[in-house]
Amino acid sequence: MSRGERASLLGVNADATAGVTVIDAVEDGVDAVDDDGTYTPSTSRRQNMWRTRIMGVTVGVCVALVGVLAVTGARGAGLTPGGGAARSPSALEGDGAGQAVTMSALGASRGGSSMRAINAPGHIPGLAEHVDDVSSATKFRMLTFCNKAYWMFARNLLESMKAVSPSLVDFWTIIVADEETKKYIDDEIRLGGISVDIFVDEDLKTQVLKNRGASKDALKAMLSWRRVHAMQSLIDSDYTTMFLEPDVVIQKNPLQIIHDQLSKNDVVLSSDYGLGKTAREHASTKIVIAKPSVQAKKLFNVWQRAEASYSGDGAEIGFFHSEVAPHLESLTANVKILDQTVVGNFLSHHAKASQSFVTGTGCDDINFKINFMTQVLRHVQPMDPNNPVTEFDYEGVKQGCDLAGRAKVFKLSNEYAKKFAGH
Repeated sequence: MSRGERASLLGVNADATAGVTVIDAVEDGVDAVDDDGTYTPSTSRRQNMWRTRIMGVTVGVCVALVGVLAVTGARGAGLTPGGGAARSPSALEGDGAGQAVTMSALGASRGGSSMRAINAPGHIPGLAEHVDDVSSATKFRMLTFCNKAYWMFARNLLESMKAVSPSLVDFWTIIVADEETKKYIDDEIRLGGISVDIFVDEDLKTQVLKNRGASKDALKAMLSWRRVHAMQSLIDSDYTTMFLEPDVVIQKNPLQIIHDQLSKNDVVLSSDYGLGKTAREHASTKIVIAKPSVQAKKLFNVWQRAEASYSGDGAEIGFFHSEVAPHLESLTANVKILDQTVVGNFLSHHAKASQSFVTGTGCDDINFKINFMTQVLRHVQPMDPNNPVTEFDYEGVKQGCDLAGRAKVFKLSNEYAKKFAGH
């Protein structure tokens, strides 16, 4: 972030705490992480957690020189170096030709290219206009990038919406890379007798071709940054916007919490785990919510333009941690980090938790991740006497999820609860 950009975002707040507020209430039966002596992954591990973020995007580019291109990523956030089995290549490939990643199709050397892949600055062409066409008077929109391989996660997200707040479906736009993926997902959705808005990001092909000499990791980072461009596109058109990665299950109607958070804040991010300072240190962009305030628009403008100059690890969330988070109390935009009492995952979830959202963080293997997420969905859906819901089986997914990291989070949570009991 340049000195001028930082200065434009910084301001003197009358209330020193107005810059950031983090949920710190310890609910009965909800785990907490001790801010003093909390378990923190090594720097290399945290960088790996960022690099392996689910992109939820497959890029299909049919041209003579490049061929058919598809890029998928799987986000793993295990707390231990060995937390999570290797991902299944067959599970990531999806259906049909052109789904698997090939280095030759990417135009990158197997040894890795130093060339960076960068989105064009500004909005995603056509996205705001498309949303205008499909929206009613209510200017609220949820966005999710998806491909064929990750449709199985997004389908769970859809089913959870139908279970806890069916009206959400009308405000959801799935962003895909090509018409083939749109048809595939649309056909799958219509089998359930409903329809969901799908936007084909035609500009993505242009960006991939422009950066075709970049490495696979560089292209994945570019795709991760694209969520910031997508959100800016709608915020600048005065939409309250919510981004969700496909591996999210909504456990209870989120409209009240969205209203409550945005009545006090301009931008809200999820976290991987923790409370207070710990949640802030582990902020993530798996879920991002923003209102179209002047302050939010300014923050997203700086955030998306930073892609061109930021050379650190972690793509858009790496920039947030290194350049934005240290100045939260001084920003003119109020930014809030949701802790594990609101956004849970394999590391912090348990049967009595009342989190609004549960993500796939903590499971590196795509097959075990979908197992865990489907368990969460079954507990959200209406009870079926012919198909009783079984208890959560965390041990059953230990081969592909970070059970050791989960145990450490729970240990710290219990220590925190004892330390602050009665306070």
